[in-house]
Amino acid sequence: MKKTLLVLLALSSLSTHAQAASKAADKNYRFCNDITQVDKLLDRSNQTVQRLKDEGVKIERIVVSKDRKELYLISGEVVLRYYPVAFGGNPVGHKQFEGDNKTPEGVYFVDYKNPQSQYLKSLHISYPNKKDLEFAKAQGKSAGGDIMIHGFPTDKRKRYWVEMAHPANWTQGCVAVTDQEIEEIYSLVKENTLVEICKMTVEDKGDDEKNPEEPKTVISIPGKRTN
Repeated sequence: MKKTLLVLLALSSLSTHAQAASKAADKNYRFCNDITQVDKLLDRSNQTVQRLKDEGVKIERIVVSKDRKELYLISGEVVLRYYPVAFGGNPVGHKQFEGDNKTPEGVYFVDYKNPQSQYLKSLHISYPNKKDLEFAKAQGKSAGGDIMIHGFPTDKRKRYWVEMAHPANWTQGCVAVTDQEIEEIYSLVKENTLVEICKMTVEDKGDDEKNPEEPKTVISIPGKRTN
């Protein structure tokens, strides 16, 4: 009886992971519709980056949850890495205009990688897309740009304040991780990787109310376009 029960449990677990795997591979599937689906994936985050690279693991998508303030690297049925992240200083809602300090929400992709960013290394996200540009233009405004996943500033003065604030929201709209974390992400993620950014659904009181003594940092994002 016990053996039968164990077999059934094992089969149930395999079925759950198989379903999760098919969702991860489906470009039309959205983890943002139910972020708990990420929790059903296998967790290999305790394994070294070198081992993952030696195995030729391919990151199929990056999922960013504003509610959880976490970023996940997903390959097949596996979560390879997850990191706490910081967003723009105005995290609620989708980015619409230059200077709104919002982080985009929706589906984008990594359109290029910068190995010598002013934020150590960075992965550029394909915001604004056609819909973003058309909306901003209709309002007579600029959609902004230069949205990236990046590390800490290389400028020592800016870095001092960021190290104190992180992972409180300190960017102008980007998704920020630590330098060690961006090194891992940069080495594992290739261009054209899908990036899914989930909207904030829980009430956010803002960093000022959570910690009124926290220093404010204004940091310029590198590039031709602005946030």
